Amino acid sequence: MKIRISAIWFLTLLLSFIIVHASSQAQVIHEVFLPNTDHELNVYRIFGEQPGKTIMIIGGIQGDEPGSYMTADLYADIHLKKGNLIVVPRANFYSILLNQREGLTGDMNRKFGVNGNLKKSLDEEVVIVLKHLIAESDLLLNLHEGSGFYSPTWINNMENPKRYGQSIIYDAEAHSLPDNQGSINLGGLARNVIKKVNSQIENKRYHFRPNNHNTISEKTSHPEQRLSATHYALTQALIPAFGVETSKTIDKLEVKISLHKLVINTFMEMLGIELDTPGLDLKKPKLAYLLIKVNDGPALAMPHGSTLKIKPGDVVLVTDIIANYKRGMVADINGLGNKNDTNIPFSISKDTKVIVRKDSEKCGWVALEVGVPDSVQPAIVASVDHAAIKAEELIVNVNDSIETLPAGATLFVKKDSRLILKGIRTNIPHLDSDVFINFKGFAPPTSANDGNDLDYPIYTNQDLWTRYSVNKKGKLYPVIATYNDKKIGEFWVELASN
Repeated sequence: MKIRISAIWFLTLLLSFIIVHASSQAQVIHEVFLPNTDHELNVYRIFGEQPGKTIMIIGGIQGDEPGSYMTADLYADIHLKKGNLIVVPRANFYSILLNQREGLTGDMNRKFGVNGNLKKSLDEEVVIVLKHLIAESDLLLNLHEGSGFYSPTWINNMENPKRYGQSIIYDAEAHSLPDNQGSINLGGLARNVIKKVNSQIENKRYHFRPNNHNTISEKTSHPEQRLSATHYALTQALIPAFGVETSKTIDKLEVKISLHKLVINTFMEMLGIELDTPGLDLKKPKLAYLLIKVNDGPALAMPHGSTLKIKPGDVVLVTDIIANYKRGMVADINGLGNKNDTNIPFSISKDTKVIVRKDSEKCGWVALEVGVPDSVQPAIVASVDHAAIKAEELIVNVNDSIETLPAGATLFVKKDSRLILKGIRTNIPHLDSDVFINFKGFAPPTSANDGNDLDYPIYTNQDLWTRYSVNKKGKLYPVIATYNDKKIGEFWVELASN
């Protein structure tokens, strides 16, 4: 018996395309959730030539653990002879881009409570997808990097019961199933895997140890882990689930990946999943070229280090990144947007660069050069009458689709929509990045509110204050553009009944 979450809610998160790669009877299905956001979630379902058990692999749920998502990457394209995988290489892409543990609203691995969070967020939307995938699996492996080295007894500050490195974590020695269906022997499975894995690790310092957090007991010393993915998988989906922790103390990334692979492959063997073992190729990320559209023209292939010459006010759109990696790639237009500006149109009026990153590592760039000589440009900029600036268009991500709204116009959306204000276009493009956009009735989830609501997700059925709407009816809301505290334009968002 496995818990099922709302299929309708889950399917509304799914992008309209699914990529399928087939080989003989085996195939890979690639699903994309939350596109055009910094939380883009890529899911890979690998089906073997013969049916069998399904293991789910989660990497990157905490963004400062590259060994986890780089390992998961290796399993997204493999060929299985028997059994299935569900691979989520970058569960928390936002935190990976920032190279930090926590995401937009905290630690994603503390958001798996049975009832979820009371308020929606992009983090919560990712967790809903993960819960759905867990419910389809027979076993969950959540990959991590932990501090120090776990030891059941105190040895020193870096090797003690509070450290997680080089351990396999589980939530109970055994967990009883309902209706007298037996129990899940997590401790026995973990010890069997560890015994086989350690026999292949020459350096004993890197040996794994079983680490029972015993979260189902009131006496657990890790109550916070009751909100983790593994606890949810065990207690709600009723499947064995393990946190696989290599040590952050290990300097070489390839060593941590190799250790993760040993554990994953051994769990697969235990469940009868047969695979062509993934390789370990940690080539340095390198941009080949970007595909960039200018206005409504064709996509131009711009190699790394090249310069694209444009006219002031041209709209630039990065449509694709061609590099030696397929996953974890983002294009960031310097000075505009956020970390992931792929597929977002921007009006460019001054020289800048499109910075390409593999996760948080810079790996290439293309210069955008506005067709005004540098020696002349400052004089032109200085001569512009800033008082004449007017907002012309608002760029909005509406439920993962990019919409462009003219000044004074109204955007009609359903009452349960998610909006992200992505940018503004004015009649003086080089000032666009200095314009504040304020959605009246919305307060971002930050301690400091400067009145600029750019790039914050707005859930219209929970985040808006009715008293700021027209006639306080909770239906029509103004979005105000300001420059130097002066109003330069107005847009409207009207909520329609579902």
